[in-house]
Amino acid sequence: MSFERAHGLLEEIRNLRAAMGAGVTPSPTMLHPLWLLQRLLVKEITRAERKIRRIKSILRLTAEHDGSDRSISLMTQVEAYRHLTYIWRSFGDAVAFLFMDKFALRQAFYNTHNTNAKQDAGFLSGKAGFVGEWEEVEKWLRQGIPALLADLTNTIRHGDVCLMVGPDPVLIEVKLGELDTRGRQQRDSIRQLMEFFENDEIPNLRGLGKIYRTAHHSPELCYAHVMEDTIIAAARTGAAFKSPERGLWYVAIADGAVDLKATIHGFSLGHPIVYPLNEVKTNRSWAPYSPLILSIRDRESSYRFMWGDIIVFVIYDLDELVAAAASRGLKTTLFSREEDSVFELIEPITGKNIRLAWQLFDRLALEFTSPGWLLEITVERLNSQGVPSAASSERNTRTGKSAVF
Repeated sequence: MSFERAHGLLEEIRNLRAAMGAGVTPSPTMLHPLWLLQRLLVKEITRAERKIRRIKSILRLTAEHDGSDRSISLMTQVEAYRHLTYIWRSFGDAVAFLFMDKFALRQAFYNTHNTNAKQDAGFLSGKAGFVGEWEEVEKWLRQGIPALLADLTNTIRHGDVCLMVGPDPVLIEVKLGELDTRGRQQRDSIRQLMEFFENDEIPNLRGLGKIYRTAHHSPELCYAHVMEDTIIAAARTGAAFKSPERGLWYVAIADGAVDLKATIHGFSLGHPIVYPLNEVKTNRSWAPYSPLILSIRDRESSYRFMWGDIIVFVIYDLDELVAAAASRGLKTTLFSREEDSVFELIEPITGKNIRLAWQLFDRLALEFTSPGWLLEITVERLNSQGVPSAASSERNTRTGKSAVF
C-alpha cells in the first residue's frame, strides 16, 4: 500500500514538474504532494531502521548462544530492511532527478577532496538535527520553493536540504550553534560545489586539476520507454528481448526456465558487455545514476523489478562501437574494467585522442542512454579545439553544459 501511495505521489510530482517546465510558478498548495511524499518516506525509512536496530540487538544478545543458521537468518533480515530503506530513498532520488540536471546531481554524490563516493548520512531515526532540517524543508515549501531533505535520497550527500530551483542543486547545511571541524569541512565542500555550479569551472575539485563544464550540441537519446515495454512484455509472456539500436539488447525474464545463455548466444554478439541490473540494485550501487523507478513509470513493472520478480539485463556489443568509430575514420582502443576508461578514440592524421570514462559509459545500462549518442558526444569533444587528452565528457541536458574529467 505504501509503495502504491509513493508511486502515485511521484506521478503527481512529475506532473507538477512538467507544469513548471511550461512556465507555471508553483504555489505552496501545488507543492503539497512533495511534502506528502517526503513525510511518507520519513515514516517508512525510520520504521525500517527501527526493525534493523531491534534485530541487531537480538543478534548481540544471542550471537554467543545460537547456531550460525540463526545468525545468518537474522543478518538476512537486516539486509532486507536495509534494501527497503534503499528502495524508499530511490523515490527521493526520483524527485531530485525530476527537478534537477542528472550530471549536476552527480557532483553532490562524491567527495570534494577525492573521487570517492561521499559516505552516506546513516540512520535518519535518532538524528540529532533532524527536526531542524525538516523545519527547513517545510519553511521553503511554504514559500512555494521546491525543497528536498537530502537524507531521503541515495544521491545527494552534501548538505541537509536541497532547493530545487534550477538545473543545479542549491545545497543548504542546517547547523545549530558553532561549527566544529567536521561542520566546517562540510561547509567548505558545499562552497566548492556551489562555486563550480555558478562558474562552470573550478581549479582543483577532487584533486583532478581544473574541472569545467562545456556544451554539447547533440541532444541525448534515451530508450527508457523501450526498456519499460520489455519489462511489461516479460511480465505477460515470461521473457522479452528488444533491440532499440544496433548491438544493444534489453532482456527481461520473469520465467526462471528461460535459458539466458542460449538467448544471448542467439544475438550473435562479437564483444558483448553484460549489465545485470538486478545485481546493481541488490548491491545498492545504482546511485548516482537516475533511478529506475523514475525511468519505468509502470507501477507494477517497477515494483516487480524492485523485489526481484523480473530479472533485467542490458547487453551491448562493443564491436558495434568500434565499427561506428571506424566509419568516422577513427581508431578505437578498448580497455578493461580495471581501467578508468572504456575506450580511447584516436584520429590517425592529427594524433588527437580522447577517452570516455566507464562512469559515463555505464549510463547506457543504468539510464538506458543510446551508446551511439555516447560515441557522438565523445567525437564532438575530439573535434573541438583544445580537447584534453584522456578526458571524458558529461553533458548537462538542461543547460547544455558538461563536466570534463
